[in-house]
Amino acid sequence: MFERKNDGRQRQRASILRAAISVPRKSALLAVCLSSMALAGCQSTTEGLLTPVAADIQPQQTRTILAVTNRKPDTGTSRGLIFGGERDTMVHFLSLTMSMPPGRIPGTLPVNHAKPDPKKDITLVRAHDLDYRDLKAQVAALPKTTGKAKPRALVFTHGYNTQFDESVVRFAQIVDDTKFEGLPILFSWPSRGATAGYGYDKDSVNYSRDSMQQLLSALAAEPNLGGIDIFAHSMGAWLTMETLRQIALSKDAKTLDRIGTVVLAAPDIDFDVFRTQISQLGALRGRLTVYVSSNDRALQISRRLFGGKIRTGETTDPAQFQALGIEAHDISAVKGGLGKDHGKAFGDATTIAGIGHALAAGPQRTIPSGLETLILAVPRLDNGLLTASARQLAP
Repeated sequence: MFERKNDGRQRQRASILRAAISVPRKSALLAVCLSSMALAGCQSTTEGLLTPVAADIQPQQTRTILAVTNRKPDTGTSRGLIFGGERDTMVHFLSLTMSMPPGRIPGTLPVNHAKPDPKKDITLVRAHDLDYRDLKAQVAALPKTTGKAKPRALVFTHGYNTQFDESVVRFAQIVDDTKFEGLPILFSWPSRGATAGYGYDKDSVNYSRDSMQQLLSALAAEPNLGGIDIFAHSMGAWLTMETLRQIALSKDAKTLDRIGTVVLAAPDIDFDVFRTQISQLGALRGRLTVYVSSNDRALQISRRLFGGKIRTGETTDPAQFQALGIEAHDISAVKGGLGKDHGKAFGDATTIAGIGHALAAGPQRTIPSGLETLILAVPRLDNGLLTASARQLAP
């Protein structure tokens, strides 16, 4: 289970949070665009997006999300970040109420670092520090607060080059656009939020596997939840697949059975590696949905960085996914998106609405019979492999 913070740590964290949400924002810096090596996002300013705006905001205009993160609290001179990009040995919990501007077009992410306006921008209304007991109490109260007997949880995890504040506003947009009515939980791992931080970020997602596993296992044990859905983007899809594989290898069938729809948007995963991850998931692989694009420039750059091996998110041959028992949507024709066509899944109104319908409907597929050919695609220490090795060693 999650490590519980002691009282001193709680007071220190609460002090940091109060400071983060009470100091006036300075003028925004000039935007820094994606360089040719950027794979996702754009580090645009040292000023964050999570400084609360005092305004008369109607409750129906807000979305409240819970954040779980193994980032260290931000203690620098920046405003509105709350958490930075360094790794922590503690897991932190936070409740954030976000104001959604009326009339916002689905798929858009209006924000303003310098002068956020709730009438035009996604803004923070309030933030509250939580501990694990608070989280459990909120889950226990879900049937009453949502009016649903068994509401579901939606866990979102972001991609590379994403600061904490950016992940919060993005998830608020996703929750609003999908019309999700359960428990929205952001799992924000320690990304540096820098275009040159790809290697650090990749190590950070591996560092975060245990924390994400603990989160999923804890949610699976909550009787008031109807199940868990997952939405992962880019490098966050790597974290998700590694975590699910880790759960499967630990033979935690209870947690796997409670996981419903898993959406992987532009997964930054070597397709050969993806096959080996899938091979461990059993029936869960029939609940995966992948959004892919042949013209995702970010993944094209990633492919060059990793020896020319095609990424799962740029694989548009449907037969490749059908053989794995996975539903795939080719959104190559969709225009735009964060980071050179990398954020199409949540940056296009039609696509994000489709994801919302899929989440609301729940898993509709089962693993086709005869899919054991999948095993043949994954190297294993079987008789054939042993025989091949013997031939190589023969004089």
